[in-house]
Amino acid sequence: MRNPTGPLRPRLAQARAAFARGLRNLLAPDGLPAGVTAKLESTFGDIGREVLTAGPGRLRRVRAQVAATPPKLLDWMSTQVVAHPAVVYDVAGVEELAARQTKSIGSAVGALQLALVGAAAASTLEGGPFVAVAIDGVVGQVAAVVHGLCDWYNTGSYLVRRLDREGLVADVGEVRRLTNAALMSRGRTVDERMLARSTEFRLVRRWAGNGLVDALPFGSSLGKASVRAAERIDHSDLARVVDALRMEPRRG
Repeated sequence: MRNPTGPLRPRLAQARAAFARGLRNLLAPDGLPAGVTAKLESTFGDIGREVLTAGPGRLRRVRAQVAATPPKLLDWMSTQVVAHPAVVYDVAGVEELAARQTKSIGSAVGALQLALVGAAAASTLEGGPFVAVAIDGVVGQVAAVVHGLCDWYNTGSYLVRRLDREGLVADVGEVRRLTNAALMSRGRTVDERMLARSTEFRLVRRWAGNGLVDALPFGSSLGKASVRAAERIDHSDLARVVDALRMEPRRG
């Protein structure tokens, strides 16, 4: 009897290679500087191999790893936006940058979907549900986290530019909390209640809890969040917001 898996191995290898390329593109969206994308690839680069070889237990561990990673990336990114903010000086600039990132991420996710379908077709019948879990779980989760980090980079960069324009000085920790607050506020201005340290936990949980539909432009507020945050920054009295942050009782 002919071995049903033999002829399929080259196709599976091709699908895995296509998945690896798609993941590299996802981790290097247009509009993020090389240093940021290098950090993303060093953090998430092994996930493609894990997803395509993992059983359900390992998939759960990978998803937990993805969920735990954003705060570590923000440790690094908050320093970057203070030292090297993006060249965005108005809301239109933020919108243009976010649109480039959204288009790039959408294209990468589409390529990943095709690669995963190819992997399912080139594997055993067990590949069907496995690939569905991978697409809806790990791939969508990583895409949503990358999109969220793009929004954070755009918002933090614009905030730094506006603070500089108004002659206000904020350190890395303050910029981090102000950026979180701008992204998580709901009204026209930055809500001072969102300056709480717990805001970042809720922001990151929102990214990490998203799936594939949330990561794509037609199903998501991701990519639009930084534009709305920039508008809030424009409508806010930044000197007052910074003062409110500094008046908070210090811990310990």
